[in-house]
Amino acid sequence: MEGWMVVQIVVCVALILAVILQPRKAGLGGGIFGGMTRADRSSKFRNLPVLSKLTVILGAAFLLLSLLFSFLVA
Repeated sequence: MEGWMVVQIVVCVALILAVILQPRKAGLGGGIFGGMTRADRSSKFRNLPVLSKLTVILGAAFLLLSLLFSFLVA
């Protein structure tokens, strides 16, 4: 179980870094209040930039690992 927790922490830190490293798409924090960004306009995964794809993949991995841990603990 401890090995999987290390994997969860690594995925979490990688997800945080992927989100922080993404370039701004809207000026002056417009995305905070629901402003449209380039990621919202493109509905196809293959059209997203590499860093956005990495963020989606890491987010899905984090979600699945979190669900797995919740079922294992309960």
